[in-house]
Amino acid sequence: DRGITTAIVWLTKPDDDDDGLAYGTEHGFLCIWKRNKNEHTFNEIYCNRLTGGKDGQEISAMAYDNSSGQLAVVHRAEAVHRFVIDGGMSPRTISSITIRDHWPQAVAFGQVGVRGPELWTFGREDGVIYILNDEGKILKAKTTGAVIGHAVLSTKDDAIILDDVSQGIALYKLSGTERIRTFQVPHNERRSRNVAFHDGTSTIVIGSDHGRVYEFDRRTGQISDIIDIGVRERVQSIAV
Repeated sequence: DRGITTAIVWLTKPDDDDDGLAYGTEHGFLCIWKRNKNEHTFNEIYCNRLTGGKDGQEISAMAYDNSSGQLAVVHRAEAVHRFVIDGGMSPRTISSITIRDHWPQAVAFGQVGVRGPELWTFGREDGVIYILNDEGKILKAKTTGAVIGHAVLSTKDDAIILDDVSQGIALYKLSGTERIRTFQVPHNERRSRNVAFHDGTSTIVIGSDHGRVYEFDRRTGQISDIIDIGVRERVQSIAV
């Protein structure tokens, strides 16, 4: 039993007519489907159970960098994997490590180094961001003091946004550790919410626990729009 799907990303290659889909599950399986654009069909290329942390197998987040063809996968507890996707859409391991007492909630690729992009992994309960090189070596650790529900970064605009579960959206610079601004979001429960940039990075978007999606002007910090989905339920996932 693979379990329910807990994370998913598209896999694209600029010089290839085919693309793919990678997803992770609650029991730690990484599966990849290849799509033929001409036939509009999917074929499963790969499915294997990865080694998770001692306290959790669930794959909590994934990220894909199409310029390098690299895929990052993190488990709910400690484990961080990095692959390169070959021409046949099969993953080849670059590094696989565990970070003690780290509970990844989000993962993203950062600035490009000599041997590929940095990998940023965001811890939920510990609130620590680890920056790793291609070999899985920790280059830097940043302490936020927040419970992180989700995170997105923009290397172009030197910006990171975090879902601070107890408050709202926290804005940081890639190069710094001090919080620049907090965008307050009404909440009844301390639960994770996805965050996203929109219109470049001029607008910041977040879900809620009461059926609304909030849009903020990054420059002023003011709410620019509120989208009511029609039911007072949790809005966890968003895509822009």
